[in-house]
Amino acid sequence: MAAERVDVIDLIDRHPVTGFQIGILILCMLVAALDGFDTQAIGYTAPAIAAMIHLPMPQFGQVGSAGLFGAALGALSFGPLADVLGRKWFMIVAVLVFAMFSYLTSQSSSLNELLAYRFFTGLGLGGATPAFLAMGAELAPKRLRDVFVTLTFASFPTGGLIGSLTSAWVIPNFGWQMVFYIGAVAPLFIAALLWIFMPESVRFLLARGIRQDEVRRTLEKFMPGQVPPGELYAPHDPARQGAPVTHLFTEGRAVPTILLWVPFFMVFMVLVTVTFWTPAVLSSVGFSLSAAALIIGLNNLGSALASALSGWLVHRGGAFRVLIPGFILGGICLAWFGQATSSVATLSVASFLAGAFVGGTGTGLIAVAAGMYPTAIRSTGIGWAMGMGRVGQVFGPILAGVLVGWGYKVGGIFYAASVPCFIGALFLAFLYYSRPVMEADTAASVAPAE
Repeated sequence: MAAERVDVIDLIDRHPVTGFQIGILILCMLVAALDGFDTQAIGYTAPAIAAMIHLPMPQFGQVGSAGLFGAALGALSFGPLADVLGRKWFMIVAVLVFAMFSYLTSQSSSLNELLAYRFFTGLGLGGATPAFLAMGAELAPKRLRDVFVTLTFASFPTGGLIGSLTSAWVIPNFGWQMVFYIGAVAPLFIAALLWIFMPESVRFLLARGIRQDEVRRTLEKFMPGQVPPGELYAPHDPARQGAPVTHLFTEGRAVPTILLWVPFFMVFMVLVTVTFWTPAVLSSVGFSLSAAALIIGLNNLGSALASALSGWLVHRGGAFRVLIPGFILGGICLAWFGQATSSVATLSVASFLAGAFVGGTGTGLIAVAAGMYPTAIRSTGIGWAMGMGRVGQVFGPILAGVLVGWGYKVGGIFYAASVPCFIGALFLAFLYYSRPVMEADTAASVAPAE
């Protein structure tokens, strides 16, 4: 009698989470932390770099935006490629690109060099993002997918926290270049770990109908001795013909996709603008580097804690009931932050709460994106949603720089930063009322965010 076919998705969903899956999750988290570290590091090194190349500080926003433009292009282009060629190797290549150009950033001697190096640094970071988020979604049982995805991206603000604390200590003692030396060496170590320990996504391989032996070897690491004999397959998720991007707008996905992009644009514009400009803005009103490090570190801590919890909250309470209030409260806390400059203690509380609500909401959006798209186009769906967020990040530092150049004080800048949060809440409400019905690894289409 012929061996039965084995439904791999059902096998993973029914099996308890293992140490192997947790190990892969940690590798994805390390890649995410690099992004947060670099985003925070460039904000702290900005005054020293601007002085070295004789660039007025209000114009430094273009340097931040060069890296973020590269990240946007990386997320938009590498996401579809990862859906065609695989998750693992795109992560490794992207991390190596980041390492190389982080080192070259430390050797910059002119504005043009700095712009080029920051662009390619961002290209590597942005290219890694859709791959590690898709991997986080695909290694998890469906019941824990939101939790795995949000834990993965929670490492972004954690990396930012490490970046802020590292920069505050390293710059006065060793100079700003040392920050980027660290940013070059750490990715090489992480790339080696990815090469040795990271498997290719079994869901990707099954969706492409390739390398059955590799799928079986990976599953044996998940669940030794418990993989039944027979052909391995993933039901209801065939590979799609044509460019993956086009499938974001088919099968009822067009309107929900566009509506989701707006909150992504808004929340990530706010996140990076706040972390990029806060050290310089606080310094301009008399706060020391150590005080600025504490305040922005608490912002990252709030974001990391809320991001880690957001998947569970979305899973338990529903995306719209969690994320719409999160956007609104984040906007209110940012406005309060701009008025709380009377003491370090008050600013610290406002910064922590703003980071928690805005950061947690941004990470919750990623869980929604991961659930909206099936495996064959998941990296593309996440990549393009993140790409829209990265585009927002490009504009954020430039617009904040314009406000600084116009003489806006802390209050005006953070009032302006609160507005995108309210716009994001509005478009999430539109997404709710559109009642999207999406396919996400199930036989029948389901509403992903309810």
